[in-house]
Amino acid sequence: MSRPLPSLLLLPPPPSTANAASLSAAYKPSITATVLALKSLPTSTELLVLLPCPSLHSKLHGPRSALYNEAQHLLAGVYSLFCAICAKLGADVESESPGSIDARILLLDYKGSSQAYPEDADDTLDAFVAGPIIDLPTFALTRRRWNLIFSVDGEEGQKLLSSYSSLANRTTPPLQGHVQVVGGGVSMVQKEAEAVWPSLGSYTPHNIVIVGGTFDHLHAGHKLLLTATALLLQPAHKGSTTPRRLIVGITGDELLKEKKYAEYVKSWKQRQDDVVDFLLSILSFTRSSREDEIQTLSFDEPVVNGKAIHTKLNSSSITIECVEIQDPFGPTITDESVTALIVSGETRSGGQAVNDKRTEKGWKALQTFEVDVLDAEDSEEGSKRDDFGSKISSTAIRKRKAENYRTSSL
Repeated sequence: MSRPLPSLLLLPPPPSTANAASLSAAYKPSITATVLALKSLPTSTELLVLLPCPSLHSKLHGPRSALYNEAQHLLAGVYSLFCAICAKLGADVESESPGSIDARILLLDYKGSSQAYPEDADDTLDAFVAGPIIDLPTFALTRRRWNLIFSVDGEEGQKLLSSYSSLANRTTPPLQGHVQVVGGGVSMVQKEAEAVWPSLGSYTPHNIVIVGGTFDHLHAGHKLLLTATALLLQPAHKGSTTPRRLIVGITGDELLKEKKYAEYVKSWKQRQDDVVDFLLSILSFTRSSREDEIQTLSFDEPVVNGKAIHTKLNSSSITIECVEIQDPFGPTITDESVTALIVSGETRSGGQAVNDKRTEKGWKALQTFEVDVLDAEDSEEGSKRDDFGSKISSTAIRKRKAENYRTSSL
């Protein structure tokens, strides 16, 4: 099966108060029009959603832990809205069949329509810049090729498209992709606020972060969890020699044999490939070729926990370490250097168990960070929808695949 065609959705800045109702008012028309256009295509689509964040603009040089809660909450709200809209419209988000949509959200360091990019500005890129928060020049000058570019009608949306196009066209070949303007929602332009810096001792920068899960049939909940983990990773700077490690513990195949619809669980290698593919799409922004930028090292013989595959991004000095986990703890209790753990509401108790084990070993406890639960409540007609849950549940996806197989076999 051919890879999905890439498309881009340029959203305007979010409302100052990012809750389900305000995000729906701001983005529902734009996302709805985009989904309707993509679900009618004879191909599948990998949709990168570029979400400007003026409120984060002045905070990016401090510890990423200081902006974690605000950023992940915004991501969760937009992922929830996107899933709810796809559920209502019957858009496929779990396969690569024609009309299916694989949405991935990238945060943009952007002050708003008042931000200018001089024509004579230096186009030299900072080699250490990596997502999931990216500045517009880096995004434009290391662009991917697009099938469709969706731009939102209105001053903010069209200013962002103009700035992006102008920056991208400074290099050759010129920007490619058919531009389609979609309707905007309620415009709520953010006012620039004076930066309020927290006490430096209040937040800790993290260079080695970890997350764990099954990551079967990668859905929006997984995407939020992985993006939040990448978000917490402290950026490197020129002259820095500190390695940055993003560790993903992926449940081994043997532990999943008793899962519901186990015959439809993807293999560890397939799940690892999906995790790395997603992380590269939101992390890696460079003019170098993939061969020069990315190094992959496989450990076929079991390491401390199980097999592992390391993917190093040379320019940004980030290594994605996918490790097979064969127990509830994985590298959290075999690697003392890890400092932060990202959990969901479902795995919160596991985080406490990890720290109990580390304390027993005389190690420092991990700082735990939680992601919001994706929720359709209030985002679509003020109530939850049963089909929304199927978009963010691996078990529901496997069940549907089993039912489809039985139906096709009759």
